[in-house]
Amino acid sequence: MKRYHKLCFGSLLFVCSFTAQLSGQALNDRDVRQLPFHVLKVDKDTLSINTVLDSGLSFISPNSFKANTKPNDIYWIRVDFNNTIDTLITPNIWRLRTPIFDYAEMYYLEKDTLIHKTFGRFNISEKMSSVLYAPGITFKSENLVDKRFLYIKARIFQYASNVTNWKIGYLPDSYNKLFTHYYSHKDLNRLTWQYLFLGACLVTFFSFLGIFLYSKKPQFLFYSLYILCSILYLVLPSVNIPEVIAFFRTPIGYWIGIISQVFINLFYSIFISYYLATKKTYPKLHKILRIVVFMLIGIIILDALAFFLAHYEFHLYLLDLQRLLMTIYGVFGIIYLLRKAKDRLALFIVVGSAIFMIGALAFLFLLERFYMILGSSLEMIVFSLGLAYKIKLEYEEKIILQEKVSLKEISALRAQMNPHFIFNSLNSIQHLILNNDRISALKYLSKFGKLTRNLLESSIETKLTLADEIKLLNSYLELESLRFDKMFNYKINVAENLNTNNIEIPILLIQPFVENAIIHGLVNKEYGEKTLMICFKKQENHITCKIEDNGVGRIASKRINSPMKKQKKSRGMEITEKRLDLLTHTQTGKNTIDIIDKYDLNGIPTGTEVIITILDAQKQPI
Repeated sequence: MKRYHKLCFGSLLFVCSFTAQLSGQALNDRDVRQLPFHVLKVDKDTLSINTVLDSGLSFISPNSFKANTKPNDIYWIRVDFNNTIDTLITPNIWRLRTPIFDYAEMYYLEKDTLIHKTFGRFNISEKMSSVLYAPGITFKSENLVDKRFLYIKARIFQYASNVTNWKIGYLPDSYNKLFTHYYSHKDLNRLTWQYLFLGACLVTFFSFLGIFLYSKKPQFLFYSLYILCSILYLVLPSVNIPEVIAFFRTPIGYWIGIISQVFINLFYSIFISYYLATKKTYPKLHKILRIVVFMLIGIIILDALAFFLAHYEFHLYLLDLQRLLMTIYGVFGIIYLLRKAKDRLALFIVVGSAIFMIGALAFLFLLERFYMILGSSLEMIVFSLGLAYKIKLEYEEKIILQEKVSLKEISALRAQMNPHFIFNSLNSIQHLILNNDRISALKYLSKFGKLTRNLLESSIETKLTLADEIKLLNSYLELESLRFDKMFNYKINVAENLNTNNIEIPILLIQPFVENAIIHGLVNKEYGEKTLMICFKKQENHITCKIEDNGVGRIASKRINSPMKKQKKSRGMEITEKRLDLLTHTQTGKNTIDIIDKYDLNGIPTGTEVIITILDAQKQPI
């Protein structure tokens, strides 16, 4: 015994067992008992039912029709119950099940009067509760014309249909719910992949829409709209919600669903233009894309006029023209990108477009929606990977650009600091000359020349090792010691676990703090030994440089150097802090500078300590 399931959209696939309630006879009645019928085709809607009954027009077998239906064709159908009259006695109400007609009328007797009632896709007389089966139309045995026939006038304009494939049958009305309320395993399997596709599309749609709202990049917007139109065209008309079913059974709802295929191609073309930046990278393809976009917009406008003015043949012609043109354009685009591809982004478009085209053509010729849904699903995966790959490329380009900008700014700041250092050194030479200390001035000038040459040579290089920085620092300290007549002692300590040849730091990063310690700390100290200690250590993913002096401290220095006005911050220190901030932007973590004032037990200043932390020192750019 088969099982029947009720499908509820709220939980997507809510399955309820029906085996306990249905007998084998009821199950067999789901296979509708077929009825013989004959067909009369006319080109114009000029015949009335009375003319059809009285004029003796010839109805012919449906097997005689070879061509597909056309939108302007009117079909009169005579359903014959002659061989089944005895079965119509038991139930009071029966249900006639027919192919899905767009507009249809059933003519029958009611108290010896010939009347009609409408049914079909756009004439729904009762609430739809199934996306696979129309509700059909009810009748009684006494409604038969000449106690034998029912007459139907029908029109089909949405898809080409062949009369030879039509089936008309009947069953008791009480069993009709097996079509309209329950789904078999076969029906459920048919719908399952549609709901899975719907779920995947919704997740992808909201994901890329969110990315667009965050990034404001149009390719994500148009890809989201492309997915939305795929939902409208492929699965939304199959959603088992009565209100949704009713909407897509209206002319406007039907047109929105069918024209979505044109919107799919429209948004897809615009998406490609932004995704590949065709205006810049593929100018010829960009011109063709613009023509295609305007063509599709024109087809949408013309199709709306044709459909709602009831020119259904022109409506179908426009859709067929659009399919033909998009197929030619798709093949051309794939070949063009295969030959002219400038990066991997084009390959994602080629693969995705080829898969989508194959699925669309299979749907067109085999009339099986599954193939286009499968093609769209695979294409969605390819394009999602392509968009993710493009996000990765753009992120990497942004990082590289940011690093280049930071390096340019660092170079500019370094260019500012070199004159600062040179100016201070020239002042020192001037001071020695004015004091008639020619020997010291000559020594100072010689060492200054050597140091300046080293600075100029290092400015050519893009990187400076810590070993080179320490050499420059030693040369600078020799100059300052000579300038101040060796009034202070200095020492540079390097930890044993620190390989100074493999670590890179910005040039003259330490010098401004050393200069500050000498000028403002040690020189102002009147009594006692004056010492300066510089230590380099390696700690996990960073190095630290500690500059410690036993001078007068920052507070006393401010009071001595500028008693009447606010002390300005050292220009060299300010530039160095900016350089470290710029370097921080190109790496994870943060470079820091900590300045600590030292005091003895009585609260008297005993000097200053500066700790500079540089992250990822072995990978640090200059």
